[in-house]
Amino acid sequence: MPSCIICHLKINEHTDSYNSCKNLHFVHNHCLAEWLTHSKSCPLCSEPYSSSLLEQFEEYMDKKEQEKQDALDKEQKKESMKKMQDVANKILFLKSVEKIEGLIEKENYNEAIDLLLDLYEENSIEERGVTVLFLLGKANYLKGRYDLAINFLFKLVKIRYDYPDGFLYLGKAYEHLGLHDKAKWAYERIKETK
Repeated sequence: MPSCIICHLKINEHTDSYNSCKNLHFVHNHCLAEWLTHSKSCPLCSEPYSSSLLEQFEEYMDKKEQEKQDALDKEQKKESMKKMQDVANKILFLKSVEKIEGLIEKENYNEAIDLLLDLYEENSIEERGVTVLFLLGKANYLKGRYDLAINFLFKLVKIRYDYPDGFLYLGKAYEHLGLHDKAKWAYERIKETK
């Protein structure tokens, strides 16, 4: 007896269940069942399998198709949940920023900076980290901590060279420390970002 054209093992006509295409390319039924989930033609000669043969495997193919659809549905649900979580996180972030901006406006710089440092740890790599860096720079500048303001604002402008407010507060912080050349450099960058 010949070998199975899919797994290449010998077919035992007494113990193995098998089939073939019109050109007598033999295949184990369990190999064929898996193959039919990809193609309805012989893998060797591309001859379409007969409808009577395909009917034998219809239940198996339906089951495989359902498993495939279930996996796709599960993946779509997972993706949908992730999108909802991202939206919820963004809303929480925006609410936090709003609260922090209110604290800065009321000159509660220490509380604002504490909240910002927590946010920075969570969002340092994301785009939100840019907003946090700016607010950390601004709050430290307004608090009179020009060295810390420069530290955060310089990190910001290295990430986002097109952030005019970042350069503005960076220039002001440099001025307060008497670093007029660096302040001039920062102010010139503002013009380039517009």
